[in-house]
Amino acid sequence: MYTIWLLVAAWLVYLFSTTLGAIKTKVPGPWYTNITSFVLKYYEFQGKRRVWIHSLHERYGPVVRLAPNEVAFANLEGMKEIYQSGGSGYDKTEFYDLFKQYGRRWVREPSKSLCN
Repeated sequence: MYTIWLLVAAWLVYLFSTTLGAIKTKVPGPWYTNITSFVLKYYEFQGKRRVWIHSLHERYGPVVRLAPNEVAFANLEGMKEIYQSGGSGYDKTEFYDLFKQYGRRWVREPSKSLCN
């Protein structure tokens, strides 16, 4: 019985800490995106993630919170900040380590076509 209470308490502490961190950043978006990523996952499984994110951009502007740890940018300045700045703090998750070859992430050069 104590194990269940301990797990519930740990989950509440985790929920509180992620919510507090998301609120501190003051990125616009629906209130529930500060707490959970379930809505984002719901739209992902429905195949409507892109449409949902587009509707959030229309409502909240070029920067939108999608989940406590996920933000979407829809402007050139945001894209340059994220993709051109080395060590900008917008690091990719461990998921992208699956694409490593010989210890480096594979990056296709934009000038080369896959068809050539």
